[in-house]
Amino acid sequence: MCTRRSKIVAKALITGVMAVALTACSSDQRSSNAFCKQLADELPEIGQPMDTGGDVVAQVARYKRLLKVAPLTIEEDFKVLTDLLDTASRLNPNNTDDVQKIADMAYAANMSAQAVAAWVKDTCAVDISTGVTVVPPRVATSTTSPPTDSTMSTESTATTTAVSTTLP
Repeated sequence: MCTRRSKIVAKALITGVMAVALTACSSDQRSSNAFCKQLADELPEIGQPMDTGGDVVAQVARYKRLLKVAPLTIEEDFKVLTDLLDTASRLNPNNTDDVQKIADMAYAANMSAQAVAAWVKDTCAVDISTGVTVVPPRVATSTTSPPTDSTMSTESTATTTAVSTTLP
């Protein structure tokens, strides 16, 4: 009887562990790739002005979706911004205490906003404040033509060297 009961308990435990493991595996991946993909899905609306209460609520939803996949590198800073937007969505503009609370939160969130903006621009090539894709940095090219034969003149070599050492 004990053996049968032990097998039933063991099966129940294994089933429970498997369910937890499968749930954990199916959760959103927190990585820069996942974040940039989600951000691409949220463009261009993420950079649009918020004119109505509905616009603010929609923006909060976008930020919450991004927060779910935000990598640890920016998760804390992104949470600060998401919380700010979430609190602002419930703001009573006629209550001076509410307005002051949002102003204080906005000042406190400035460093987080700068950190997130820089990370998103560097990692996803997007200016999150406008929702515009930023063109990757341009690589300087030589202004001289490559030699046409096996001998290269000294002048051509000097020009190529000067160009390549003066560009960033």
